Amino acid sequence: MGNSVPDWEYLPELCLLTILEKIDEPISRVQFGVVSKYWHSLFNTFLDIKRRSSTNLVPMLMIPSKKSATKRKIYSIQAKSKIAEIEFPKPYTWRYCGSCYGWLATVDESFNITLSNPFENLSIHLPQFDSMAYDSGHYTYKILKVVLSDDPLLHPNNFVVVVIYSVYGRLAFYRPCQENWIYMDVDEDQSLFLDILFHKGLVYAIGHYNNLVWFDVNGVEDDESSKSPKLNTLVPTILRLENHSFRVYLVKSSMGNLYSIHKHLDFEEVGERSVHWTKKFTVFKLILDDENNKLLEKKEVESIDGDIVFVGDNRTLAVSALDFPEGQPNSIYFTDDFIDRDTYEILVFFI
Repeated sequence: MGNSVPDWEYLPELCLLTILEKIDEPISRVQFGVVSKYWHSLFNTFLDIKRRSSTNLVPMLMIPSKKSATKRKIYSIQAKSKIAEIEFPKPYTWRYCGSCYGWLATVDESFNITLSNPFENLSIHLPQFDSMAYDSGHYTYKILKVVLSDDPLLHPNNFVVVVIYSVYGRLAFYRPCQENWIYMDVDEDQSLFLDILFHKGLVYAIGHYNNLVWFDVNGVEDDESSKSPKLNTLVPTILRLENHSFRVYLVKSSMGNLYSIHKHLDFEEVGERSVHWTKKFTVFKLILDDENNKLLEKKEVESIDGDIVFVGDNRTLAVSALDFPEGQPNSIYFTDDFIDRDTYEILVFFI
């Protein structure tokens, strides 16, 4: 009786999923998924299981390649120095305007927003923006940030996309039941928004001047006559220099507490070019009255419940130090998301 050689490509599904569970390094898992079509399908199954069991997956860093318009280097923060080069769908622009739940957002010259999931090889084409997005500046910066309420793979008919658009930082949202975007009616002093957070079924937005608002998208009908929901102010806009933040983020900690994170920049003229760098962060805990949804207190703190926070063009994310022992507790990982003419490069957290 001759020796039989096992066919490693077609090992039983449970066996391969067990192997994936034992692999701690995200990059090694990605490399597992490109061995064959069968292994790739199991890799996607593994990701779906992980998404259902945890909402706080540690993100990876996506870095542009100078040699290719479609290849990106993926850097694992958990396994330092581990880098893999992945082929992505060719983007419409050099800038990604959001990353949530493994989906990357891009916009083309006609203001069509596309959500792409490169690991699943899926794309979702969202409705076209109308002319109100056409103000000054390059089109790639008109859509400032795209944030999802849920993973469209797990909730294909029940997710919400909120977009911050135009140089005035205005808001619009879309759900699969709608034919078009719904644009929020705002006064000029309610715009200049920078970040979005979904919390307990509501949408919260924070702006340049620490203005904080919330609105409810759940009662919006799926017809053309739908009016935008009411924008409720928690903290009004006060146009003073001391209130201005170049970048500000909203995050929910692993313990469910809300925080605003303010990035402080320094600038210097070098020849004909202005350069900037991150000077420091300040953090505020936001205590809300859940019954009336009013802001009870906003206080500066030195800790985000000990979590590790990721800020940038991604969905702002807090991860418990228990889920990310390789990270530094009570720290902020950040990318350069300050749009400065032509100096911007693709550098986003891939969540």
